[in-house]
Amino acid sequence: MRVPAKGWPQVAGGGRVGGVKRVFLLALRDLRLEVRDRSGLLSVLAFFAVMLFIMALALGPEEGPLRRAAPGVLWVALAFGSTLLSTRAFALEVEENTLDDLLLAPGGKEWIYFGKLLFQMLLLLPLALLSLFMAAGLFYLPLERLLSLFLTLALGVLGYASVATFYAGLLSRLRGREVLLPLLLFSLVVPVVLASVRATLGLVEGLPLGEVAPWWQLLLVFDVVYLTASALLFPLVMEG
Repeated sequence: MRVPAKGWPQVAGGGRVGGVKRVFLLALRDLRLEVRDRSGLLSVLAFFAVMLFIMALALGPEEGPLRRAAPGVLWVALAFGSTLLSTRAFALEVEENTLDDLLLAPGGKEWIYFGKLLFQMLLLLPLALLSLFMAAGLFYLPLERLLSLFLTLALGVLGYASVATFYAGLLSRLRGREVLLPLLLFSLVVPVVLASVRATLGLVEGLPLGEVAPWWQLLLVFDVVYLTASALLFPLVMEG
């Protein structure tokens, strides 16, 4: 008889927990292990800091060009950093050979996708906010609209992570997945990155929220489409 792995959440007495609780348990387990290891978080944080610093130096000391270039630099940094974390979302399962144990849990397999997605969101949102503060210091970004900027970060990160989680699971058993993931991912998330850049640029330049709102609506549409499609396809590709 196969023994459930530590990635297979259970309640006291041996009963298997419901799907929603599984999502939170899986995400919190991965988050705890990632924070304990710290190497992945530190590497992504260092990548953000180095990229923003180099681009700020390359663009020169003038406030106008720096401020206008900041949204593009910020979202490119977030895209590459998110890709690094996406690979790590399934790295533990592959290294410990627990992915099959998760897939053997009764019921649908969507909870694995949502658990990994929640894990990434719990990591990416604080890192994205910290990157925003870094960019504000290096690129003279105004933070008067911090709540609106955070909403843009949340919508953009969700759209990116929803696709990244799907492809990370699809490629989790393949060699060279770190190389294949960006190649497959970036072609699909270009609309999300572009809409996020435009929304951030509008907020930075002080445009009325009514002119920024269409970009938020577009991001929300992408989020719903990508999240729904990824959740529906994930069980098929993982069991195939």
